[in-house]
Amino acid sequence: HSFPTRRSSDLYDVGISQKLAPGLQVGLDGYYKSARNQLDDGLFGQTLILSAFNYAQGQVYGVEFTGSYNHGGFATYANVAVSRAQGETWNSSQFLFSPADVAYVQNHWIALDHDQRVSGSFGASYTWKECEHCGTRVYVDALYGSGLRTSVNTPNDSTVPAYYSVNLGVEQSFKLAKKRMLKARLDIVNVTDNSYELRNGSGVGVNAAQYGARLGFFGSISYVF
Repeated sequence: HSFPTRRSSDLYDVGISQKLAPGLQVGLDGYYKSARNQLDDGLFGQTLILSAFNYAQGQVYGVEFTGSYNHGGFATYANVAVSRAQGETWNSSQFLFSPADVAYVQNHWIALDHDQRVSGSFGASYTWKECEHCGTRVYVDALYGSGLRTSVNTPNDSTVPAYYSVNLGVEQSFKLAKKRMLKARLDIVNVTDNSYELRNGSGVGVNAAQYGARLGFFGSISYVF
């Protein structure tokens, strides 16, 4: 089949942001998207070639919460999102899928491969000022996901296990002259060395397993002028 020549969508979004106290701010946002000829893509075949396909109808909706607090050298934030992304009826490139899956999606809404019910990011940092343009900043942040989609009985009907990653870092700034600074930074990624799958090689357009980064150490030096 050829690709549909017309794609359209209606998007509705409403949100609010409120400062509750000095340095403390929270926000809430909700959205809904209805799409015609929803475009998606996946990796297919033995050589995992990226190929596009369409759903006759698609819908994406969810809510997002944000919060942040800053006081002196201390700063922290949290973001949590709950969402759902679905599509129904493949109306292009049906040859990429099995006849049984094509027949099922023809009459059922299924989760898109990037649908993840809950996502979150959290972090905190503290900065010690040794002088006007020099200081030491330490931080910790974390990512959480409830798991991307996989197929067990029908297309994208399940998810891989939930995962998380915690990172640490420190940055030192040195004043050289006027507004020139030297910054040295060390980052430790996935400090718990948590091994987790983002995808397990099963699902719509997912034919290879993908894993999150393991424990890693990264250093950098930058010159600011």
